[in-house]
Amino acid sequence: MSTASSTSTPRNSIAPIRLTDAQRADFARDGYVVLGRILDDAQLQRIRDDEARLRSTIPYQDPATTHFWGQALGACPGARDLALDGPHLSAVSDIIGDDVALWWNQFVTKLPDGDQVRGEFTWHQDNGYKDVAPGTNVTVWCALDDVDTHNGCVWFQPGSHKAGLLPHHRPKAESWHLQVPVEGDGVAAPMRAGEAVMFSAYTLHRSKANLSQAPRRAFFLEYAHADAVLPGEGGVRVRTTPEAWVVRGKASP
Repeated sequence: MSTASSTSTPRNSIAPIRLTDAQRADFARDGYVVLGRILDDAQLQRIRDDEARLRSTIPYQDPATTHFWGQALGACPGARDLALDGPHLSAVSDIIGDDVALWWNQFVTKLPDGDQVRGEFTWHQDNGYKDVAPGTNVTVWCALDDVDTHNGCVWFQPGSHKAGLLPHHRPKAESWHLQVPVEGDGVAAPMRAGEAVMFSAYTLHRSKANLSQAPRRAFFLEYAHADAVLPGEGGVRVRTTPEAWVVRGKASP
């Protein structure tokens, strides 16, 4: 676990984002809220450069159309600056409280793919993978390209977080990802590059295939209370996991 500190790198010019009373109410009702822009042009380009370096390492023969790079901050200075000192952190604190830890980060790039089934990341809750307690943890999903229903934006089931953790299953025995059966399409969240949406770790969400002719790049960050634990792993505190950082306030001794 590390504690976030400042560097000499030029900071994002966007002011800290605090949730209005209306946005707090929206989050409580729907389980997600669009934050608007959290990246200025310069930092957006830096994070795109980070993603390009990661993508350059993909083996030529790799048939996958969706690529994931987790815990990438060590090799990605632009992403690290956003994760540890971005304007969205004030909004995160509005939900979690004063003491906040970043415990997971991931790039997800959907390459152009005409196969809707293969390109879809099915309905799931982030806490379906690791059920963090208390369940106040949130994900901040940042678009690195303009995203819409054609190239794989995020979709949500409003209010689904109120049901708590749902049973997840693997769609195929060889699959690593989990899913929850859901009726209906949900609500799409189109965004411009540099904008972000924040949602509860219990909110059902998905993304469909990228049917455009260009990559759809995204970067997401998972935050929890600085003293949160992983109950299924013997009560391990999230801040002790690889590349975890206390980004606001402090953790208990």
